[in-house]
Amino acid sequence: MVGLCPFHQEKSPSFNVSIDKQFYHCFGCKASGDLFQFVMSYERVDFQRAKEILSEYAGIPIQEKAKEEVERTETLYKVNKKALLFFQENLRGPQGLAAREYLNSRDIGEEIQKSFQLGYAPGGYNHLTGKVFNTKEEIHAALEVGLIRESEKGKEPYDFFRDRIMFPVFDLSGRVIAFSGRILGPGKESKYVNSPASSIFDKGRTFYHLHQAKESIQKSRTSILVEGYLDVIGLVDKGLENTVACMGTAVTENHIRTMKKFSDKFLLVLDGDSAGRKGALHAAELCLKEGLDCFVILLPEGKDPFDISKELNRQELHKLLENQIPASSFVVEELLDKADSRALPEKKRRALDNLYQFLKGFNRDSDKEFFLSLGARRLGISMDAVLRDYKGGGAKFANPKSDNNKDKSAKRVSGPNPAEKCEREIIALLVKANHLFRFSEELSGLEFLDSKSAFLWDFIYTRYASEEEVSPASVISSEIPNEFKESIAPFLISEADMSPEDSVKVFRGLLNQQKLFVIDKRMEELDSGSPLDDPEHFTKLAYYKTEKAKLLEFIRSENSGVR
Repeated sequence: MVGLCPFHQEKSPSFNVSIDKQFYHCFGCKASGDLFQFVMSYERVDFQRAKEILSEYAGIPIQEKAKEEVERTETLYKVNKKALLFFQENLRGPQGLAAREYLNSRDIGEEIQKSFQLGYAPGGYNHLTGKVFNTKEEIHAALEVGLIRESEKGKEPYDFFRDRIMFPVFDLSGRVIAFSGRILGPGKESKYVNSPASSIFDKGRTFYHLHQAKESIQKSRTSILVEGYLDVIGLVDKGLENTVACMGTAVTENHIRTMKKFSDKFLLVLDGDSAGRKGALHAAELCLKEGLDCFVILLPEGKDPFDISKELNRQELHKLLENQIPASSFVVEELLDKADSRALPEKKRRALDNLYQFLKGFNRDSDKEFFLSLGARRLGISMDAVLRDYKGGGAKFANPKSDNNKDKSAKRVSGPNPAEKCEREIIALLVKANHLFRFSEELSGLEFLDSKSAFLWDFIYTRYASEEEVSPASVISSEIPNEFKESIAPFLISEADMSPEDSVKVFRGLLNQQKLFVIDKRMEELDSGSPLDDPEHFTKLAYYKTEKAKLLEFIRSENSGVR
């Protein structure tokens, strides 16, 4: 259904509602969400009031938490606790030998295992039902928290975590709310699978190890964020008790708001590779927008915090963590994409566009001018020129509040570039056609050029690996920040359905096109730089040209096969 948008003035309808997918999206102002988000935005109320409005409108009463509901919640905690004891017992028993050997090979001895309450979920499908959970109430609760899954009709539920080292996750009161299971060594399965979201577990707000770290964080007013559970264990083992990690998802606004209650300073210690830098950029942007002091520590490429914790002694590790880059400097450097005063005008223009896009999230003029001055200094452009460009009629990212109604349509933010469009179409196809996840190994090796697509890929793959729902409605109603929902919503709302065979052909075509965009990007970077700065300049350029020719030939052969 299409109509005039209720959130901004327009003459031509651009507000779309998908009944099947259960969400709305405006192609003009980019507003999107589900039914609750619509009421919250339209009526300018919080979630609780939106629920009351919908209750009154539909004539469906809101059920208050009755005694039965409280007891049901307690049962959820109870089954998680029973599962934890079972996993811990298995790790210490004969079945846990391989898991103990793996942990010991990573220098995670018995003392650390007990400190973090690690366990082991044995292989097989029927350990928890019957042996651990004996009543119907417990089985229903175990299904809700994702410890077991529904099986075929007439058969018992099966264990979700199998042959994995188990990391329990606690709430701030010390109750077990979820688990993360890690495979032993390399394998084709996901390295980690996490408990699905439930009424006691919200992964968009939860930090691993925060329950144990909160006292240290409150004393130092500083928290350290790493990517993985082993990273937490490695740094804590070296005395950095104030270390936490997100639960199998990128940092969200809710994570930052949670941390602000305990900490004044956030240290992001992430891998120095492309994925690590993108993760650091996203987290740093959120910290800056939420007003939390943030510093980035990038490790040598190929190393993660756990590796570093085993290679360095305590003094060396603490010295490494002193090499902190202020989030503002790091964000500007990443947004400008290595452009400096020597870059070509085209690259400087793209760099400034990235910076202008980023500044849309800030309300204070002083914040905007600060970042603009950093960008101007790095690019060798006068601050006056950058400020005029940003505030002037040619600046497509200027604050829309300063525009009059006549100029709104002309100054509307342009859509994604071809590379971003290609990557977002890849993500949208995966969301709408889950059978395409069979290409997940190939997707994991992709170098995403669009940071939003990279984030969305991590998010939906984590849900898929945890056997959670992956659909347009589940993505739009999830806990991820609105900027990511807005970027993918236009591609999700299209109603064009394809057969599985056609979707595979389209998907493979998009993957090939994405690889071409990456090669073109690398060649463009080489062309914009100086050969004197890189002795291997011409060798790299020849390599990319050869790779592009091979890929184009492959695409032609595939297309001729289709015909």
